[in-house]
Amino acid sequence: MNPEKRIEISIHGQLFRLRCPEGEEEQLRATAKMVEDKITEIAEGGSLTDSVRIAQMAAFNFAYELLERREKSFRRSSEYKRIQKRLKTLIEEIDSNLSQ
Repeated sequence: MNPEKRIEISIHGQLFRLRCPEGEEEQLRATAKMVEDKITEIAEGGSLTDSVRIAQMAAFNFAYELLERREKSFRRSSEYKRIQKRLKTLIEEIDSNLSQ
């Protein structure tokens, strides 16, 4: 069992103290940087000024990107299964023809 420790990260001027499994500090810091970058991008866009709305839009953008990637992954998985099934059928046909 990995012991947990606490790390501090800052996102858009807010300090967060998070529990962190040993060895995952860099991943959490990289995640915080991604969030910070997204919030900065939205804030610099100028259409939103309220920090809560900016955070909500950042969350929406991340959720959209996640769903988009899941859909692409599912399509690739489905395509892989279709190709695998077709290859199996072709191999069976070749084996059948060779044995005749």
